[in-house]
Amino acid sequence: MIGLINKLFKKKTIDKEAFQKKFRSFQALISANDEAHKSMSYLAEMLISGKPFSRSYALRNFSDLIDNTYKMINEISAMSGGNFATLKTKLNEILNISRVILSPRKLSQECWECKEYNCHVCTKIQEKIEIPYYYLLNEIDDRHYLQVGSKMSRLGEIHNKLGIPVPEGFSLTVRVFEEIMTEGNLRTNKDAIFYNLDFDNIEEIARASYETQQLFATYKVPPHIEKIILEAFDKVFCDKPDTKIAVRSSAIGEDSSLYSFAGLHRSILNVSRENLIDASLEVLISKYSPQSVVYRYISGLRDEDMPMSVACIKMIDASAGGVLYTKDPENIENGIVIQAVYGLGTQVVEGGVKPQQFIVEPNPQAKILKFESGRQTIVNEILPTEGVANRLINKELNERPCLNDEQVQVLTNYALKIEDHYKCSQDIEWVVDKYGQVFIVQARPLIIKSHEKVTLEKKFDINELDKKYKVLINSGDCASSGIAYGKVILIEGLKDIKKIENGDIIVAKKNMPEFSGLIHKISAIITDAGSTTGHLAIIAREQKVPLFTNTQTASKLLKSGDYVTLIAQDKRVYNGKVEEVINLIKQEPVSQFEDFKKSPLYMIWDRLTKFILKLNLIDPNSEKFRASNCETIHDIIRFTHQMAMKIMFSLYEDESVDSGKTYSLKIDIPLDICVIDLGNGLKGNYESDSIDLEDINSKPFLALLKGMTTPGIRWGGHLPMDTKGFVGLIFGSIVDVNRSDAAFGSRSYVLVSDKYVNFFSRLGYHFSRLDAFASDEINNNYINFNFRGGAADDVRKIRRVLVIKKILEHLGFSTVVNYDNVIGTIKKIPKNEIYHLVSEIGRLMGAVRNTDVIMMNEAIMDEFVKAFLEGDPAPALRFRV
Repeated sequence: MIGLINKLFKKKTIDKEAFQKKFRSFQALISANDEAHKSMSYLAEMLISGKPFSRSYALRNFSDLIDNTYKMINEISAMSGGNFATLKTKLNEILNISRVILSPRKLSQECWECKEYNCHVCTKIQEKIEIPYYYLLNEIDDRHYLQVGSKMSRLGEIHNKLGIPVPEGFSLTVRVFEEIMTEGNLRTNKDAIFYNLDFDNIEEIARASYETQQLFATYKVPPHIEKIILEAFDKVFCDKPDTKIAVRSSAIGEDSSLYSFAGLHRSILNVSRENLIDASLEVLISKYSPQSVVYRYISGLRDEDMPMSVACIKMIDASAGGVLYTKDPENIENGIVIQAVYGLGTQVVEGGVKPQQFIVEPNPQAKILKFESGRQTIVNEILPTEGVANRLINKELNERPCLNDEQVQVLTNYALKIEDHYKCSQDIEWVVDKYGQVFIVQARPLIIKSHEKVTLEKKFDINELDKKYKVLINSGDCASSGIAYGKVILIEGLKDIKKIENGDIIVAKKNMPEFSGLIHKISAIITDAGSTTGHLAIIAREQKVPLFTNTQTASKLLKSGDYVTLIAQDKRVYNGKVEEVINLIKQEPVSQFEDFKKSPLYMIWDRLTKFILKLNLIDPNSEKFRASNCETIHDIIRFTHQMAMKIMFSLYEDESVDSGKTYSLKIDIPLDICVIDLGNGLKGNYESDSIDLEDINSKPFLALLKGMTTPGIRWGGHLPMDTKGFVGLIFGSIVDVNRSDAAFGSRSYVLVSDKYVNFFSRLGYHFSRLDAFASDEINNNYINFNFRGGAADDVRKIRRVLVIKKILEHLGFSTVVNYDNVIGTIKKIPKNEIYHLVSEIGRLMGAVRNTDVIMMNEAIMDEFVKAFLEGDPAPALRFRV
């Protein structure tokens, strides 16, 4: 009796204003918790799907996660009177680790080949200041690839180690690029432009690329950099200052065994000393062309990991030029493949013309096995002053080989020597000068056709398909094998590119460099004319996109909107969908995503998310459930949320806290619901400590109660559980699920106004939280619902969460799931729709009570969802486990 009297007259030690301040902190914490879970969900899905993602997308979600985690820590500190300072220390420790993991590796000795993304500190990184501004060609070999890029380091190796003719020259190192990016603040400004870029939006990519290139275009190169560039030129060509040079890209990672970047960066030919500085800057700018930006995106390469070097080599006045493959990447031809045109070889690499083709025996004798004439109409040649011009040529020259037997033999022997040195097939660009001397101007590893697609060819008979389906095209050259089905988009000019949608098949008169920037959106490319050894062909093979060229008539026969099936390796285009073939490749996109999982960007974030997503603090009742044991951001979020809920429940149940007048709701369900009126939530002020449904004015709360009191819902009583299920639960969680939730001493608290309801409850071993606002102003309306926990094992708890997720998504909610926690959100809908959905959530909370114990398999999950959506108030009664 004395204890009761003391309790009645006990002074309130926390006044109403202080309580409301804590409640506002609680609401802010819960809001930050929901946003943090969304960010974690996005990061998890990003890695699980294996689909390409951008550096900025990952950083944006990570930044949002950090911001909201800090907010949670600050709010729990406010709620607890300054406790839990350890949480901020733990978060800062994780951030320090993340900074190291995310730091650029551009000057690591192992760079792209480094597989140790698990290390926190790389001791192999070379400082920028240790690198010279330039190297002369005779100083360069493969050891310099991190300073001058693989393109130039290989040319140095080929010239200095193998003794093969290479035009003399020099290379500006990555130090020049890095100083320009840093001193001009260009990287920071560039990052801001790309921060929210949608890589599925072609126009957005073009805009971001243009804005970035404009940053460079308006940038004034520092005088000391200008002096260094001209100094390098003068060292090589001191006695011939009127020498013209080719200024080409040689970025870190470019022309590597994994990433070619073929044709994605700018090459400027026949440049004078006077214009060398501008040409060098143009090459640097080309790193941000739409094609290069997209290639880095789909390849999982960070911009900061691949600085640009500029290769400068003497311009050759060419009589012929082209490309040599030491092996046919499509396994069609047996022998070395040489493709050639008169004049400069640019028409071959740009892919806009059918070149002459020589098939040559792969031995020193270099016997020509087969020659095919080309369809060259113009020749590219250098001008006496500067630059390049086009000149019409006699079409009869196409029948006359532009290489003689001796030149073919010399070129073949150079190629065999390079292939032997690098121990892999080679893709080589070459040129023959006016005196007949052969020069090598580029060499890169050749990517050979995957055998996955070869196996597909054996599963159908092309002759049978010809009889069954209408053949639209059956002649041309396969530049990249594969099968595709999609809608034709005819590209007659660059303006048509913006019309392209995901899965389209590009049809055009010729191969265009701009198509490389669309490779992630399209199913295939079909052109009238092009080169099978050009840059677009290389990119298409890398990305496993079929490319069928030299059809001569595709742009005339196929119209935008047509649906066709392409089998590139069999040189067939069929009208409509060839079902039996398309069914064979339905899983092919998965293999593309598997490739992305091997990328540097993916490996970096896969490592980092081990400090983000993993949940170690699972059991709140465990001795290990402490702030000092938080190892990941998920741990911090889970611990902070748990403490916030604990504080709020204790405040409501503490008689010394003035939380406002609290009413006990008399309702015909076995729940202890306490109501706090924030203003107009009740019809009046009542002296009694209890209220009835008739006293409630809050429409959202009435809607919730309508759902919770749906006839047939079992808030208490037995579930249909057999002995195995019962024993497993008792010994797994030490809890009796057949007792009502009221028997656990759990209370549910509701804060209401006429337009608002905030309901949160601890029902047995799980938490539910509903926050909803409904008004005439549709933009202010929302529902947030959160469900977490359970008494069963982890697998069944998670299954229940997935059931709730499916139901919420069917009702129109956006959902986020992390472990045994699901958050559903819906915004900006009419108030009557808010009432309906809040009522459905009330019904859902009753329907899923203790149902984690019955979630034995996916069949039960699906049946439960179906039953609930059909209106069953107690779907769990259908099952016995």
